[in-house]
Amino acid sequence: MNHLDIHAERCVHQQVVASDCDACVRACPPGAWRLHDDGLGFDADACDGCGLCVAACPTGALELPAPQALLHTDARGKRSLLLACERADVHGAAGVVACLYALAPGWLLRQCDTHRAHAIAVAPGDCTHCERGAAGPAWRAHWLAVAARLPAAPQLKPTTAPEWTARASAPAVPDAGRRAFFRRLAPVATRATATASEPALSSARADTVARLAVVGTDAPPAPLWAVTLDTARCTFCMACTRLCPTGALAVELGSAVEQFRLDMARCTGCGLCQAVCGDGALSAPRTPAPDDTALAQPVRLPLHRRRCPSCRIDFHQFAAPAEGPHSEERCPTCRQGRPWQPKLVVQDATPS
Repeated sequence: MNHLDIHAERCVHQQVVASDCDACVRACPPGAWRLHDDGLGFDADACDGCGLCVAACPTGALELPAPQALLHTDARGKRSLLLACERADVHGAAGVVACLYALAPGWLLRQCDTHRAHAIAVAPGDCTHCERGAAGPAWRAHWLAVAARLPAAPQLKPTTAPEWTARASAPAVPDAGRRAFFRRLAPVATRATATASEPALSSARADTVARLAVVGTDAPPAPLWAVTLDTARCTFCMACTRLCPTGALAVELGSAVEQFRLDMARCTGCGLCQAVCGDGALSAPRTPAPDDTALAQPVRLPLHRRRCPSCRIDFHQFAAPAEGPHSEERCPTCRQGRPWQPKLVVQDATPS
């Protein structure tokens, strides 16, 4: 069984104790992952190494040894990756994985880039009678969302086990440098060769976001994930900006006023911002529609730095009219009735 590597420092539960992220728990068929009151728990003995939790983890905190994919080249020189489920009744070890749904779209895109593949030929097992098959709808929805935003995304081609085995056992052809010479003598044969895979299998969400960023500057595609900010509830404490690992939420320093920036093109859907927001101003991450390109443009909200007359501590306030919901001069902590008193260890919890 493959050994699961856990990078605890990347897990949202390591950064926000109150996080309710349960992506790995929901993805795990044997129940090796459990969410307790004091955090996540993992039972290594119950883990079957399927890798579904690896693909589901939004922060890349889980990794498995990468499978060895097969690279097939047809008579036209088009390359495709060969990957098969271990329950698909195919022969050989190369290209066979515990579950195809453990191969996150981001990882597949990176493999296609590395090996210059135009398509991915997959041989699935019988998902309707497999305990891992429940991951299929969410995986397909994610892949379709990625493919809709990438005009040159590789094609995903399901194939039967006999067809897959035939490609995998096809004879090799001469290397690329001699191919033009031999093409004049005889038709080019197909080939299937084992490729050297990357050292680890992970969700690779950040890589997918980075790839979308270079699709086009004139009309960038809709982001894969997005959160919504309720400015009426936000106190602009900036806790989310300090935790956001990709800078999707950040503070920009300008010459006149500071700005709160929401750049959903950088969002990986980890949910850290929502977990740390004590005011409930941030929604759960969602996948926008492919035509919702307005979210691809950063939104900047002007802020004013003010000093609270009660506690004498600087805070940020949304640049709204005086009659708006953010017109009070006192900081959010003091407005909630907990004024800070200097030089006192025990603070008065009564409103002032």
